[in-house]
Amino acid sequence: MDKELRYFTLPNIFTLLNLVAGSVAILFAFEKSGNLTYAATFIFIAAFFDFTDGFVARLTNSVSKSGKYLDSLSDIVSFGIAPAVIVYQMLKTAMEIKVFSVDLPYAQVLILLSPIVLIIAAALRLAKFDADRRQTHHFLGLPVPISALFFASLPLVNTFDPDNLLILKTWLDVNMPFDFILAVIGVQVYVLTNFWVYVVSIFVFAILQLLEIPMFSFKSDNYSFKVNAAKYSFLILAILMFAFFQCFIIPIIIILYILFSVGIDIGNVFTKK
Repeated sequence: MDKELRYFTLPNIFTLLNLVAGSVAILFAFEKSGNLTYAATFIFIAAFFDFTDGFVARLTNSVSKSGKYLDSLSDIVSFGIAPAVIVYQMLKTAMEIKVFSVDLPYAQVLILLSPIVLIIAAALRLAKFDADRRQTHHFLGLPVPISALFFASLPLVNTFDPDNLLILKTWLDVNMPFDFILAVIGVQVYVLTNFWVYVVSIFVFAILQLLEIPMFSFKSDNYSFKVNAAKYSFLILAILMFAFFQCFIIPIIIILYILFSVGIDIGNVFTKK
């Protein structure tokens, strides 16, 4: 059989594991709102497999068109539908709605349907990525998995307990700053219970996926620190932030990724001049 048409190549197996993890995330998210942390965890697992399949494909020189299409089909499930269901459930909680119904006020129906925008944006972004040959060493628009991880992190932030900060509290024996504890409580009580936060985030991240804003990738022909100083600086900063503040800091890391990408692009413009 032509290698382009093989189903169970090693990269495709990782892609299918991505699909399985995303499907499990959807099942957890639909079951009940208390399962959103499990749903979020499986989206992160799906992201790991999504990274791994591409890495293995390049490592084994087994990149194929069928694998590329399978990857996009899996991504729309894991990074389009799954995060949209999570946001839908969090919107219901924020609006104190137990069951979706067409009998609800018109505005509430529209708000509860707004996560579908994430699915549409993901589908358009993935279709463009498959057809666009310019995106070999960087992305044009926010990658779909990055957007998905932002929304998947929200249930984790919502259930975050500062007492679980392993490095600061257990290893370094440092008491949590009171201001940090207040910040955590403030985000959980005032931010994540405001349905407008979700609605605005949905449209902002949908637009970021569709606009041709250059976003950096770690795929490169030159991995020297001099050439990739900004990328490596972001990576080191992200690792340190996550190590100290764990899942609570994930949305900030993703926002920093966007800001670093814009900064790198502006820097490249001035360098070319």
